[in-house]
Amino acid sequence: MKIFTSILAALVLAAPAATALADAPSEFKNQTAGIALTRPAGWHTISAAQNMENIKAMKLRDEELHAMLKQYATAPLLAMTKYKEPFDDVNPSFKINLKPYGNLKGIPAPELIKLVLPQFQRAFKDFVVVQVPTEVRVSGIQSAYARISYTMELPDGRSFPTASELWIVPHGDYFFMIGAGTRQDEKTGTRAEIQSILDTIRITQ
Repeated sequence: MKIFTSILAALVLAAPAATALADAPSEFKNQTAGIALTRPAGWHTISAAQNMENIKAMKLRDEELHAMLKQYATAPLLAMTKYKEPFDDVNPSFKINLKPYGNLKGIPAPELIKLVLPQFQRAFKDFVVVQVPTEVRVSGIQSAYARISYTMELPDGRSFPTASELWIVPHGDYFFMIGAGTRQDEKTGTRAEIQSILDTIRITQ
């Protein structure tokens, strides 16, 4: 269950986020994890503490799952949003986590996503699998991708039609979880923008 809630945490930055930090350099690199990317001009970094505040601020249909999400969510390697906050709509977002496989080692990446989809269904209103888990390549590595849509609800009564995308990229005994969020209608930012960020990722084997 811990790994499933961790994967769920990779997708929940799409809600209106906490205040973003000032514009960061255009290059992000984590040599320990072996990953780098080009950050789009004007995008804003979210701190680990702000990322946790975003998770706490969500309204999920399953209170027990929300409690576990807050307990097991770990700091991302990188989390960023397109606009500075406050932003009263879905703020396009991009987040990278690194997780150990543990006893899930050997499960193909698309199957790993399939295992966690029921957790998403418990969590969100109007949940729909738009793109079933499928094989893709990220930085030349055989990976998996899926896209879901749902209504993101906040405790103050606001709700937002949200689309979340997830990539799982194997990396030895670990895997990268790359999550991104946009409005379903892409009025505040497009999935093409997200793809352009993904295309800059460089992973060292």
